Amino acid sequence: MIKLVAFDVDGTLRDRDYLPESTRAALLKLKEQGIALALCTGRSEFEMESLREELGIEWAVTCNGSHIGYKGKTVFGNPFPKETVRTWLQEAERKSHTLLLYGSELMFMNRENDAYFRQAQQEIGFMEPVQLQSVEEVPDIYQCIVFCNEQEEAAYIGEDRSQLYIHRWRPWAVDINPNGMNKAVGLRKLIDHLGLTTDEVAAFGDGHNDFEMIEAVGSGIAMGNAAEELKVKARYVTKSLNEGGIAYAVDKWILSGVN
Repeated sequence: MIKLVAFDVDGTLRDRDYLPESTRAALLKLKEQGIALALCTGRSEFEMESLREELGIEWAVTCNGSHIGYKGKTVFGNPFPKETVRTWLQEAERKSHTLLLYGSELMFMNRENDAYFRQAQQEIGFMEPVQLQSVEEVPDIYQCIVFCNEQEEAAYIGEDRSQLYIHRWRPWAVDINPNGMNKAVGLRKLIDHLGLTTDEVAAFGDGHNDFEMIEAVGSGIAMGNAAEELKVKARYVTKSLNEGGIAYAVDKWILSGVN
């Protein structure tokens, strides 16, 4: 029996500001059955606050698994060493790159009005970050987005890519997370905290940073609009977000008892 359902956000729960009414109804059905819900996203806790509260979801695995919050408060976190972040900021200053840094309560950016950031903001709806005033005032950072091309990322990642979790989601933007972190790692930590087994968990996703999460749970569900590579890894493939894919899967594979 499924006791926890985790949801990627962009392309899964919603498309920018569009969230199907059938999805809202499906989440309510799950909660009425006593099933816990969690967001599981590459975005920050800060960005997810309004959505989490709107949908009545208490748990959020954010920053590609590096941060876990309950009602917005940090429960587990795996931040970068502060000296690493300071080194990146110094490198970004030399190369005129923009960094978007995810803290537990705010997002920070080192440069104003970066064209790549504005393009990303237009495409997927980033909230406005706080301008970082000094490299000496860096708080705990759980994820870094570098707005640079693949050839330029070596200055931040180094030659040994295994030391970081890396997810390039645009030709000009790459997520960097601490070593060993991804959505599956964060979700497993939450599963253990709740005293569940992976067979009691379902997870929905659509993107490349959902690969590990979809494989880590008993019922990994790929959206109909998901990358084909993700569909191959999933136990189930549902309809697309716009076709009510979450509601379809909840009725067919979660609440029906067929798992």
